[in-house]
Amino acid sequence: MGSAPLPRGWKNHIKSSLLHAISLATAALTVARSRSATRGLRAELERATNEIALLREELEIKDSRWSRLSSRKRPHYTPIQRMRVLQLRAARGWSYEQAAAVFVVGEQTLKPWLRRIDEEGESALVQLSEPVNRFPDFVRYLVRQLKALCPTMGKVRIAQVLARAGCISAQRP
Repeated sequence: MGSAPLPRGWKNHIKSSLLHAISLATAALTVARSRSATRGLRAELERATNEIALLREELEIKDSRWSRLSSRKRPHYTPIQRMRVLQLRAARGWSYEQAAAVFVVGEQTLKPWLRRIDEEGESALVQLSEPVNRFPDFVRYLVRQLKALCPTMGKVRIAQVLARAGCISAQRP
């Protein structure tokens, strides 16, 4: 796109007005774009809020059904599900009481699950395989779980958290 020269007879105040008009148009366009983006974000937030409300209602229905059964008649959580429950408890910062209420189990049911995490051998809650390369399998598993439970964490943030926890070296190879 070529630029047309300004006419020679234009006064300086006209040239200045032209620059101000362009500046004003740019500002107006920026405001219009930001309002459009804000409307889009508001609409997305409204959809997400609605989805959360619907999911809470679904959970309420399911939880009320399970809570009518005695704890002995409810199906047991598998070892992997137990681990996922403990991960959610850690991610949410829940107490035993809060986690027990959410997952419709007794508080005394959760405590042994956590104790079993540290056990070794066949009776451990979840068996992790031996690492075969630089990072053990549990690090890859942990990264996947962090990404699932904390989707806004990027790879750098996850690496920082793992380095702080002593799971990986803080230095790059």
